[in-house]
Amino acid sequence: MRVLIVDDEPLARRGLALRLKRFSDLEVVGECEDGASAVQQILDLVPDLVLLDVQMPGLDGFEVLNALPKDKMPQVIFVTAYDEHAIRAFEVHAVDYLLKPVTEERLAAAIDHAEKSMRGVSAQRSANLISKLLEDQRPKYLARFISKTGSRICIVQQEQVLWIAAAGDYAELHTRNSVHLIRETMDTLAQNLDPGQFIRVHRSTIVRLNQILELQIRDNGEFDVRLRDGSQHRCSRTYAKSIESWLRSKPTGLQ
Repeated sequence: MRVLIVDDEPLARRGLALRLKRFSDLEVVGECEDGASAVQQILDLVPDLVLLDVQMPGLDGFEVLNALPKDKMPQVIFVTAYDEHAIRAFEVHAVDYLLKPVTEERLAAAIDHAEKSMRGVSAQRSANLISKLLEDQRPKYLARFISKTGSRICIVQQEQVLWIAAAGDYAELHTRNSVHLIRETMDTLAQNLDPGQFIRVHRSTIVRLNQILELQIRDNGEFDVRLRDGSQHRCSRTYAKSIESWLRSKPTGLQ
């Protein structure tokens, strides 16, 4: 069984690697110190099992799994410092975990569980359970995006995004200095972005509310929306009522 270790603490990675040496049927194929490199290594190395830290800067363990295609989901043992209530959530979903500091006995039990899953028909069930766990843990609104271009994975924080444009089956995130392509539809983004931060002005455009500088009313009931970065976007009649409703909710005007 090929194993990848993911933890932002070097001592934690070293400790897990040393303990795994006692298992003759395991091979540690790599180590990662952050979520972005973990996504890349899982896609490149295709490990059978990932020992995955839950709490990491940048991408946490849940976001790493969210970034993976469902057909690329490995067996996962979460490594966590969560309290007893969070651990119960893992147990309910039958996803294994290791509580820090990791003990020899608990590691052996988790590895045995993973090996039995791989030998049986439960690998797909395990992937489905992980997907269900991710749904339960997912925040209400998107906090960050993952943009992958070739071998490069870029993490874009939600607050960096000024506006979003449709690009076929993808979407373009426009920040102050760059454009990032993500594989999401505008409908999906509109449902998962905080409506207190973003507004859809066209079927192909979503803008950040605090970036709206000026609105120009058209004769046909549409608007031209100018943002602080100088970009201009058409607000179609379909979404004009949303803009009008937002204006009514702003007692001090556009600023």
